[in-house]
Amino acid sequence: MERKLSDPSPLNTQESPRQIILDDFDLDLPISGGWGYDFSTACIIDKDDPSADSSIPFDGVEIEYIFAEKRIYEEMIIFRHPDEQFHGIRWEPEKQKLTTHDERHYDILTFNIVGFSEAIWNELTSRFEEIQKSGAIEKMDELDAYRDSVAYRFKREFYFDINSFYGIY
Repeated sequence: MERKLSDPSPLNTQESPRQIILDDFDLDLPISGGWGYDFSTACIIDKDDPSADSSIPFDGVEIEYIFAEKRIYEEMIIFRHPDEQFHGIRWEPEKQKLTTHDERHYDILTFNIVGFSEAIWNELTSRFEEIQKSGAIEKMDELDAYRDSVAYRFKREFYFDINSFYGIY
């Protein structure tokens, strides 16, 4: 029996986010620090990290978005019970705020996140495939409205310490 979905819990891991992302996605990001839930656990982006390709301009904002994507997957799939994993995950930025805290520069990103339970996702997929097979494209609006009505939605903030590249273009 499928469990009811709930907001993902903040990650609290023994290994660093960098190591977990490397292990799970084979991606070595130029980061240190925490999972980025607040100032004290901010993800620190380091343009001088040996993993950063010095032959191209450093794009710290791109690192922020990659980190946010990977944390979303960790929270919504990897660190959840199999019966509580989300499917069909999407996210879009809502806002980005530059701020200073304790004389350090931070970027705070807020994302709107959407996901579905396995049962709902399977139903949506099946209904979509039927529409494709039948050619009844006029039913897509109805399916889109249903999908929107059954989506699980929440917001997440991501805190990034950007001192290593703040003000550098």
